[in-house]
Amino acid sequence: MKTNAGLIKNLELSIGKLVDDSWEEPMGPTPMPGLATLRDWDMKLLKKYKPFYLPVCDLCCQCTFGKCDLTGGKRGACGITIGAQSSRRALLASSIGAATHTAHSRHMIDHLIKKYGHRHALDIGGLNIKVEAPLTRLITGIKPETLGDLEEVLDYCETQITHCLSAAHTGQEGNNLDFESKAFHAGRMDLIGMEIGDIAQISTLDFPKADPEAPLIEMGIGTVDTSKPVIMAIGHNVVPSIGVIDFMRDNALEDDLEVVGLCCTAFDITRNWKRGKIVGPISWQLRFIRSGFADV
Repeated sequence: MKTNAGLIKNLELSIGKLVDDSWEEPMGPTPMPGLATLRDWDMKLLKKYKPFYLPVCDLCCQCTFGKCDLTGGKRGACGITIGAQSSRRALLASSIGAATHTAHSRHMIDHLIKKYGHRHALDIGGLNIKVEAPLTRLITGIKPETLGDLEEVLDYCETQITHCLSAAHTGQEGNNLDFESKAFHAGRMDLIGMEIGDIAQISTLDFPKADPEAPLIEMGIGTVDTSKPVIMAIGHNVVPSIGVIDFMRDNALEDDLEVVGLCCTAFDITRNWKRGKIVGPISWQLRFIRSGFADV
């Protein structure tokens, strides 16, 4: 580029993101809150609805200073009490759940973006849905409209879950209510992680969209036709199961195979294929596997 002021060579411009101001609703006071952003509100709730602990263990064994006996008002080597240790376990459990759901959404959304592209429009019911992502809007201040918009929400969730887990490290907190506040925050991330995953799969995997007449589904091991080869899916991610069902449809095998499932993937199978079966909860998976009715 040459002007009267000078000569510029090898200039490269890169636009990372365009801000869309088409959302008429004003931004709230705390978009994408951090660990301490809503702490004051958490404390109001926790002081009114005080936690009550029934510890599953009187020891703390989470670092090399231990084992520490926390009975009778004793403190651990880092100064932790039985109440704080109990709430730390609650934080860990909340973070594990949030990480599981968010990792599932990450895996699925990455796959769907690779298949359909970042600009694939989100549609979970059209005019039948007034607020398409209530939790994501409320907590992050983002109104997702495409699959690519969900990536920013995922990045936020993953960052916050990492901070929640770091707070459970030795000596990070001494107050049980601070642990409880962070457990609340992990719960918020869990809610977002689940919501955006469901929005993505409804928009791409031919699930019912705000359909009040969605078909009823058979449940229980007794509904499985074991005279056919049985494929049983276990866990959260429905993408492999949808691949199996698509293969069956493409090759006219719907009447020749049974596709059943445990846990979340079972419900999502039936949202795509009304002949799918919900066998039971994932907590019984070993019983179902050992029964031998499933071939795969």
